[in-house]
Amino acid sequence: MGCAAAKSEKQLSKQNSPVGLKKMSISNVSLMQETDKIETDFIFHALDPLVTRRNYIKKAVSKSNNATRIVKIFNCLNLGSTEKLELERIVNHLLQIKHLNLIRILSYYYNDNKLFLVSEFSEGGNLLSRLDHFSQLQQYNMIDVFCQIMAGVQYLHNQGIAHGNIQLESIVFKEKNMENVKLLDYGIPNSFKQICLQWKPNGSIQEISFKSPEALRQSGLTSAKSDIWSCGCLLYFFLTSHMPFQSRDVQTLKTAILRGIVNYEGSEWSHINPDMKLLISKMLSSNPQARPTAAEIINHPIFVNRARILTKPNKQLSKNMKDFKQQSQMQNAMLNYIAENMLQEQDKKKLMEEFQKFDLNKDGLLTKEELLKVYITMYSSEQANQEVETIFSKVDQNHSGRIDYQEFVLATIDQKKYFNREKLLMLFQQIDRDHSGQLSKLEVKKLLRDMQIPKEKLDQLSQQLDQDGDGQITQEEFLQIMLSIA
Repeated sequence: MGCAAAKSEKQLSKQNSPVGLKKMSISNVSLMQETDKIETDFIFHALDPLVTRRNYIKKAVSKSNNATRIVKIFNCLNLGSTEKLELERIVNHLLQIKHLNLIRILSYYYNDNKLFLVSEFSEGGNLLSRLDHFSQLQQYNMIDVFCQIMAGVQYLHNQGIAHGNIQLESIVFKEKNMENVKLLDYGIPNSFKQICLQWKPNGSIQEISFKSPEALRQSGLTSAKSDIWSCGCLLYFFLTSHMPFQSRDVQTLKTAILRGIVNYEGSEWSHINPDMKLLISKMLSSNPQARPTAAEIINHPIFVNRARILTKPNKQLSKNMKDFKQQSQMQNAMLNYIAENMLQEQDKKKLMEEFQKFDLNKDGLLTKEELLKVYITMYSSEQANQEVETIFSKVDQNHSGRIDYQEFVLATIDQKKYFNREKLLMLFQQIDRDHSGQLSKLEVKKLLRDMQIPKEKLDQLSQQLDQDGDGQITQEEFLQIMLSIA
């Protein structure tokens, strides 16, 4: 950072705050605590310029398991204490964001007034860099990509977060086959980016093409309705291969967007469903309040049930889901950690494929209705209803009425394969960074932090692991305690 001047705390708290993000009492939050240096656990590598030219974004490889991550580095030197509290609140919220179509923030490091956010790495690249390959996809594949994007947007809006920067660069593919799509760069207000990252919009035609009229009138504005406009531009682009507003000149492009007159006269529109045209017209309405919500878009009749059940669900995974038992917070956190860091690629792919068999509207969440439509192809109506009710009573841990991908993985993962002595031993060796054969208090604290255990539970669980209170946990003690939790 260096030359960026800090804004007043009052101004920062108002400008670009995530839409509806729940406020937390400042008195209940502590200033960010110093952690180990990120270099203790990761080795930084150069990023391909096609991925990003932003110098605050780095590629990092884990020293313990060779996992590749993306790290975003925030210089917090010019933040006041209240601003740091606000940033910590936002980061704590982002750590809880878990959706199939959103790049996940996995952990953080904080030292020397620098915050390092560690997130998933997507080897498929962003949509802008893969545009030539993307243009060769069938239109139904493009529609599937769009619906995955909308699923991520819907989840963010339900969490009270407006993305604010939906464009081709913020859409990435998890793998090179371009099937699993994720959104990145969400949740951190532009005001913090400007101070901590020296970030500013690049002002390119590609970026401006996705800006809503209200975002152009009020620079830096983020809102859920503005996100819908950007998604409307995406859908138009996917169907026609060009943007709804075009110009080689930035100012002329801005003028066209502010006028808001969309051209539907091209020959390609004669082959596009009129209902699709009507939906895009609503998404690109100059009146933000006239635009549909993300939920209304993803549940629009033109998209609902577009997927077919091509093969029956895996019966063993379905049995695991039905037999799933609520475990201790410690075991659930450990299973989450193992699934994130140690799950074999073929098992990850299998779980993803199974989830998608149930997720008929591709919104990244499973409802009772969706499970029932699948199970009724396997069982009688009465038995299908019983199966679905049993599964939801066990798997829907937060009682939201939906099963998210994280809950699905926890319920279907082969616990005998991954929560056993061999895997826990491998895990111990990863955590034991100094190879002393014992875990120190700092190593245990880091493990629990990486497992995203809430602060109020850290001391309790640390004591649970260090039962004799000597501040050291041997390999055998760790295995005995963890296996007893199972």
